[in-house]
Amino acid sequence: MRSAGLSMSELLLSQSVVPFSKWIAWPVFGLGFLLIARGIYVSMPQEILIGATFIYASGYRKRVFISEDGLVKETRLWRRTRTTVLPWSEIKHVALARRGLKVIAFFERDVTGWRALFNDEDEPKLRTILQNYIPEVEISTIEEN
Repeated sequence: MRSAGLSMSELLLSQSVVPFSKWIAWPVFGLGFLLIARGIYVSMPQEILIGATFIYASGYRKRVFISEDGLVKETRLWRRTRTTVLPWSEIKHVALARRGLKVIAFFERDVTGWRALFNDEDEPKLRTILQNYIPEVEISTIEEN
């Protein structure tokens, strides 16, 4: 795995991480600001701390996607971005498991690996991407009974 701050081209976005939408982020930010102001006004450090935590959390974003380099986990916190890549060359096996209208993909490398969730309609595109980038890696399918 490697970390980098550069944005990579996204081939398929995973549904593993539900984004912290703006309609929630702005009220959380506002509540944090109000808690800090009230904490300063009434001299309550715990309200200042809770407010600061709310403001900090309102800037958090995370997503998982497949790129030309491999499987990517991207975490953003305000203006800082941390990108971790599981390169195609390190993937030893892929297992796809169906659960309702979702497909869970297990990307195994050595003993550990990564897991990503995709929509049912994304499975053909996922299989095509895997066939193009790691044709030598076995892809097994686990069917739900």
